[in-house]
Amino acid sequence: MNIMDAGIPQKMTSLQIAELTGKRHDNVMRDIRVMEVSWQKIRGLKFELSFRISKLPNGGEKRTPYYNLTKTECLYVATKFNDEARARLVLRWEELENDRLAELRADKERLEKEKLRYAYKQVERT
Repeated sequence: MNIMDAGIPQKMTSLQIAELTGKRHDNVMRDIRVMEVSWQKIRGLKFELSFRISKLPNGGEKRTPYYNLTKTECLYVATKFNDEARARLVLRWEELENDRLAELRADKERLEKEKLRYAYKQVERT
């Protein structure tokens, strides 16, 4: 079963990438912006940009930009990193996919049990 079978593409943020690779987030953002130009030429799409909003003590808000990348986009960006950082990203994606597969299997088992309970109740009624 492929993770995409669930119909929910998993994503990783540039904040997570920075944490995983030990790089500063502003540097990761810079690298992604530089690479986005080529990605857009080839793929025809920009990367998904989002903002994390933090409350400030003075009552204001701080908007921190970050990218939300699919696995393919993330692995493309990882080509810019050194071998160790790239390995961390690849292994993290494997972990995310395995976690999602376990969730899907558990959901499937719950559905099967529900079907059996429903079928049993139908048989009891007849």
